[in-house]
Amino acid sequence: MNAQLVDSIVKVVQALPQAEKILLRERLNLVFRETPTQEEFSGSPLDAEVVDAEALELWRSLGDDATTGCLENPSVNHDRYLYAKDQ
Repeated sequence: MNAQLVDSIVKVVQALPQAEKILLRERLNLVFRETPTQEEFSGSPLDAEVVDAEALELWRSLGDDATTGCLENPSVNHDRYLYAKDQ
């Protein structure tokens, strides 16, 4: 869990007017009612019945047509590759 993200969300919620806090609470309650609890999962979230079969197939197909990378140590140099300005 990203504690910094959660703290930021809490600060934003605290800054909302009361009417918007109520609306947010109502919508979040709907989301949490639709989302299975941790106890309802038998294993991975991908094993849960809530996963759409078509969406799961799409997820599994990602990378099937990917080209072989040519960057040296991409996991180490990730930010440099993505954000370095052309020289």
